[in-house]
Amino acid sequence: MAARAKHKSYGVGSSSPALRAIAAFKLVKALSLLVVAAVAFDMVRSDRLDAFADWIAHLPIQHGHRMLTKLLDEMLQLSPRKFAAIGVAACVYAGLFLVEGWGLWRGKRWAEYLTIIATTSLIPFEVWEIAHRFTWVKVAALVVNVIIVAYLILLLRSARGHR
Repeated sequence: MAARAKHKSYGVGSSSPALRAIAAFKLVKALSLLVVAAVAFDMVRSDRLDAFADWIAHLPIQHGHRMLTKLLDEMLQLSPRKFAAIGVAACVYAGLFLVEGWGLWRGKRWAEYLTIIATTSLIPFEVWEIAHRFTWVKVAALVVNVIIVAYLILLLRSARGHR
């Protein structure tokens, strides 16, 4: 009986601490994308984009922050239509991450499958992005996503073995 109390079972409708951590990660990503969408939709108005460009021009970042300056220059070259597309894409991905996060938090088996499918489908794009513009942040994101997929596959296999 004591050995049984030590081993906690996480059945349907409950969530392990690891699943809760993955869910929290997905929810943070969703909230971040909603912020990106809000900013992108705000930039659709050309007067906002012009005001942002003026504000950036007055920041003391021209010296010693070459990558940031390049990123901001590229961003300011985007048209309002591209900002709208970024906003829509951010909303779609935020919706997906919200559904995944909510389902994982609630311990739903379908959310584990959805997360495996969605995360695995994006891994080739992450690898392509790393091959074209290498950064350690992208590598870290890829590693985290591979670990999440591997963990969920192991979890589903062990659950299938218990049936």
